[in-house]
Amino acid sequence: MGILERRIYKKIEYYLYHYHQIRKEIEQEKEIIIQSGGRDLTEWGGGISYHSDPTANKAIKLTSPELLEKEKWLKVIEGTIQHFQGTEKGRLLQKKYFDELRERHICQELHIERATYYNWRNEIVFYTALLAAQEGLIKV
Repeated sequence: MGILERRIYKKIEYYLYHYHQIRKEIEQEKEIIIQSGGRDLTEWGGGISYHSDPTANKAIKLTSPELLEKEKWLKVIEGTIQHFQGTEKGRLLQKKYFDELRERHICQELHIERATYYNWRNEIVFYTALLAAQEGLIKV
């Protein structure tokens, strides 16, 4: 861990472990917003004439800070996946965070020592932290 604070390390691992779930949640959230009618989005008449604009309300909901932050995290995780794709570290990333296999099993499958496992894991998390810092999601 060393360079990164424990809370940042854990936050990054949270997003790595929950990547597929978050992606699904975002897709569902967007679909609900897009399919919703005017009454589902806001109460009546926010404007001067007391008429609402359903299209504008949908746009506002689709660009909410919470939704945008989740999308940034997806972009960061996808960048990490792409960076390590086709490498042994990429296999570790897949097995640890997406398949959720245990350390011992991963070491046996990849034919690596425990120290190598932890070094690679730290490198993956650190690279993810750099991408997250570029997106303004964390401060290191």
